[in-house]
Amino acid sequence: MSFEPVIGLEVHVQLNTNSKMFCSCSGSYQEMEPNSLVCEVCLGLPGSLPSVNLEAVNSAIKLGLSLGCDISDVTKFDRKNYVYPDLMKGYQISQFDMPIATNGKINVENKSSEIKSLIRINRVHMEEDVAKLIHNELNDSVFMDLNRSGMPLLEVVTEPDFRSSEEAENYLIKLQSIVRYLGIGTANMEEGSFRCDANVSIREKGTEKLNEKVEIKNMNRIKAVARAIEYEILRQKKAVASGERIVQETRGWNDIESKSIPQRSKEDAHDYRYFPEPDIPAIKITAKFVNEIKEALPELPEDKQARYINDFNLSSYDAGILVSNQKKAKFFDQVLNSSTKLDGKYVANWINVDLNAISNAQKDDELEKMEISPDNFGKLIMLVKENKVNKNTAKDLLSEIYSTNEDAENISKSRGLQKMEDSNELSNIVENAIKSNQAAVNDYKNGKETAVRFLIGQVMKQSKGTANPNSAETEIIKQLKNE
Repeated sequence: MSFEPVIGLEVHVQLNTNSKMFCSCSGSYQEMEPNSLVCEVCLGLPGSLPSVNLEAVNSAIKLGLSLGCDISDVTKFDRKNYVYPDLMKGYQISQFDMPIATNGKINVENKSSEIKSLIRINRVHMEEDVAKLIHNELNDSVFMDLNRSGMPLLEVVTEPDFRSSEEAENYLIKLQSIVRYLGIGTANMEEGSFRCDANVSIREKGTEKLNEKVEIKNMNRIKAVARAIEYEILRQKKAVASGERIVQETRGWNDIESKSIPQRSKEDAHDYRYFPEPDIPAIKITAKFVNEIKEALPELPEDKQARYINDFNLSSYDAGILVSNQKKAKFFDQVLNSSTKLDGKYVANWINVDLNAISNAQKDDELEKMEISPDNFGKLIMLVKENKVNKNTAKDLLSEIYSTNEDAENISKSRGLQKMEDSNELSNIVENAIKSNQAAVNDYKNGKETAVRFLIGQVMKQSKGTANPNSAETEIIKQLKNE
């Protein structure tokens, strides 16, 4: 019997608004003392009244539009009732039957086959985050930090359209990039601002019936999500092959041991007893409000990549590398705007290869340490393009001015690094090289043409790389013939 996986993803995106979702507590909680950013609204104390964060609503609409969703004319909040240690109020303010965005779609590439799969977005809804539980394994105790409680979240729920872990991984990378381009969140899984749960089941190929699904949680990296899905697919296939029944349950992912662990059964559907949040009225969203947000949306990664391919004739791979980092893509655009003499492919190659090598060496993936300006970077690579500085020299300079932004033109001139233009100076250097290497001269006279290459090397060494190798070769042969 041949099986295929059926996978759906639920992603929680924490927003970077100045305040929390329903109160005025600061949203900058990451480095604060535990339990220092709480109020009566966060705790759901009697008599406290929540008020909706408008910027969070704006962010939800931005993400919904970017995923091709329909934006609701009217949206409301609901109380989701359940008991869990990290939920101080005993309920979570979320959205149930009237989410802010529905029916979206996104194309996801399967790298192994270069086929793009259409993934349907069921909904994007707004809700509040819960507190953070900190487990102390030394004495088996649990601490609770309430600072995160009430932070605004967007939950993006897909249909079960993924058929491989690779598609799921590519979707998460794409969604993460969209969130960052919109500027609505950091989307860092390691810090918990981009969290993913995967629903995985298998079914016999050719059938449409969905089998019991397993929800996998506690994955703190995109690669971990892919590994967890692969593990669960294999586990379920082995279970079915041996006659076992797949139990609908929640499993936690242990990344160190690379396996999922049962947490709790979900065989009986949990009744969250949703009901409309009585303290927050429904929100009417006008077409004018949505259109204003739509017109202000930035160029999204997929559109930017297509523009780079069409306008600058970049390969899909090179354009993809640029687009993968928002700061890098912005830098690319600014470098091209700094000079009409530069072409896109030349600039892209310098950024993707040489600039990337330096950022990797400095462990600066997000280019936070980079100080070199687009204008100065353009000057540096123009020195190479105009044959004033050789590429190795330019790469050394780039490594130096990456974090200082010292003027490339000035530093290359002051250090005598620009290529030699004085023919008399070159003639003198060649003459000295010939006089100092008589053995090479004798080899040349005996028909060994490799002697010329040796002498070129000596000239380049004496000139500290500033001589033009072609001009040096011409001058060497000229002087050797006059020997």
